Amino acid sequence: MDKITLITRAAAEAERLAAVVGGTVAFDPSDYRKLRELATELQRQDDANLSLYGRKVYEVYRHVEKYAELRKSYPANSRPIRKVREAMERTMATLERVGERIVADVYRRAGE
Repeated sequence: MDKITLITRAAAEAERLAAVVGGTVAFDPSDYRKLRELATELQRQDDANLSLYGRKVYEVYRHVEKYAELRKSYPANSRPIRKVREAMERTMATLERVGERIVADVYRRAGE
């Protein structure tokens, strides 16, 4: 599979996690089996950027998993939940930057 297809699939799967944080969907780990498999596949790539992207996708999954667990015992604006949400937002920003770098690299190589 080419790089752009991999990151597009990963981004689409990660968007489903946003619904959990938004509160519209309950978190069920079995729903995200494809996301975990895709993150593992990305981590095994030879390209450093793809491997980093895979690690960050899995990190976002872990943040959402922790967020869902904390929501059972803490109110929405408590410090532990805010910290997890902020960490997830930083990871999502990193994902976006790495994705842009991968796409730019693909187009740069295509132009050579």
